Amino acid sequence: MKLQEIGLSQYESRVYEALVKIGKATASQIAAEAEVSYGRIYEVLSSLERKGLVKVIPEKTKKYTSSDPKNLMKLVDAKKEELDKIKEDVKKLEKIYMSREEEPVVVGRGRKAFYKLEAEMPKPKKSWYRIKYTTEYRPEWERKAKECIKKGAILKDLVRYDKETEKNVKKSLQIHKNIRKIKNNGIAISIIDDKAIMISLIKSNVTMLIKDKAFIELMKDLFQKAYKLSEKIAA
Repeated sequence: MKLQEIGLSQYESRVYEALVKIGKATASQIAAEAEVSYGRIYEVLSSLERKGLVKVIPEKTKKYTSSDPKNLMKLVDAKKEELDKIKEDVKKLEKIYMSREEEPVVVGRGRKAFYKLEAEMPKPKKSWYRIKYTTEYRPEWERKAKECIKKGAILKDLVRYDKETEKNVKKSLQIHKNIRKIKNNGIAISIIDDKAIMISLIKSNVTMLIKDKAFIELMKDLFQKAYKLSEKIAA
């Protein structure tokens, strides 16, 4: 038994279990049964007596007996209360962790940094607005788009539409119809809810992940205005 989990030492656990099995016994008998040195047995028995787990029988030769194992429930309840308090402390720490200031802008350079920052973007819950330059097709992005639509989030794209991008744009139109043309000389933007915006400067090979609500709200507003003025693409 792992009585150490509720506050008993290894020796206390062994002595108590031995007493439950043998009933009434002398210190030397208990030491032998529990495999605890005779020089230590009285210290362990006294500790168990203080915890209400051992009773002394005042006979000519002092003997000991265990109390009802139900008394262990007091230790179990005390341990549970202690763990509940720790749980509340953990929740408080979690709130502090969640409320601390997060770096509002992270900048990365190169393709590896782009994919790393892209992986840190949250999943869309209400809206996902994208401005695409290359309209690169990746299966994981298609799955994410389908999941977004399935959950009822609004998905809108503004894309560069020419001979180079036409094929992939047509693929995207099979997933959703909110795709319109925009003149684009090298910018990719992804805006998810009011949580995050990722901006890629294609020719500079630089990507920024921004988590500033005021900036995101402004960019969403500008996207919506640009979307209304843009030309639809026939499927």
